[in-house]
Amino acid sequence: MKILPIKIELVSKWTKLYPYSVCLDEIFFRERDNLGNLVYELELTTHQFEFIINHYYSNFRDLNSKSLIYKYHSEEYAILNDPIAQEQECCRVKEFYDQLIRVKEKVVQQNSGAEEVLDELIKICESVMASKNKFYIFSDCL
Repeated sequence: MKILPIKIELVSKWTKLYPYSVCLDEIFFRERDNLGNLVYELELTTHQFEFIINHYYSNFRDLNSKSLIYKYHSEEYAILNDPIAQEQECCRVKEFYDQLIRVKEKVVQQNSGAEEVLDELIKICESVMASKNKFYIFSDCL
């Protein structure tokens, strides 16, 4: 029996909170097993994701240049907006997880409604690390 993947979609919550938002591009975080099967998918708007990682914007250049947050802010992931864009593997899951944990208190203190987004990002990282699966990022526009 095939197990269906976990799919979490938080885009609709954002559109309910901010109905007049423009440029609601989506970003996907995907966990895949060693056969490439989808295990877990988290779908956010780029605004939701950026709210979390923008806590690093002022010093992202101090991060490892191979980290997901550094690449995202330095527009290295801009290639994902290409018409033939594909998922990009994130090999530094533990580092990304640690960065998320560091901003958790700030996000919660701001009472931004981003707590659920941050919690789901942390959960998918924990799942990837626990199962030793691969972690991918894909966006329809970055």
